[in-house]
Amino acid sequence: MQTIFKELKQDLKQLKDEIKLKAHLGKAEAEDEFEKLEKKYDKLVVKVKLFTNEAEKTAENTGTALKVAAEEVVAGINRIRKLIK
Repeated sequence: MQTIFKELKQDLKQLKDEIKLKAHLGKAEAEDEFEKLEKKYDKLVVKVKLFTNEAEKTAENTGTALKVAAEEVVAGINRIRKLIK
């Protein structure tokens, strides 16, 4: 009976050690994946900021262009009004 318990104890210790090692390795793997993801996230944040800045410039330029076009149309309408008076 002692031999059975001794073997069981050894088996359980080996299993515990294996689980502990796998948990440690799994944690390390998860940390590696997180670091990779964090780097991708940081790059994405930079790209979004650049895109946002460019979009704002484009919107600003588009707004200016639309204002100029509208002013030209208004000026043209005013010229036509003067011609038909």
